[in-house]
Amino acid sequence: MGVEEELKKIIIDRYGSVNKFATVCDVPYSTIATIFVRGINKANISTVIAICKELKISADELANGKITPYQYIEPNMEYINLDDLNEENQKRLKDYYELLKRSQNG
Repeated sequence: MGVEEELKKIIIDRYGSVNKFATVCDVPYSTIATIFVRGINKANISTVIAICKELKISADELANGKITPYQYIEPNMEYINLDDLNEENQKRLKDYYELLKRSQNG
């Protein structure tokens, strides 16, 4: 099974139809249908990104003919070495990090 066929199967399994998926990810149905015929590598990059974002798969891997879930790693301040920053800038960075976390959650 080619990657386009596998992609179509995943879409239908998750969304019930290609048309519903197209509506959800705001990509014209005809564009997605063309990908299944012409191939993912001939698609516009913004279309590929929209598809991958909705399916939560890696665009890099898809370009290489593989469907792989992407892994989002939550940033953690504990892994950042703050020794190069003075105390004031360390506080600013921590405050900014907390602001970003809050904005992500709604």
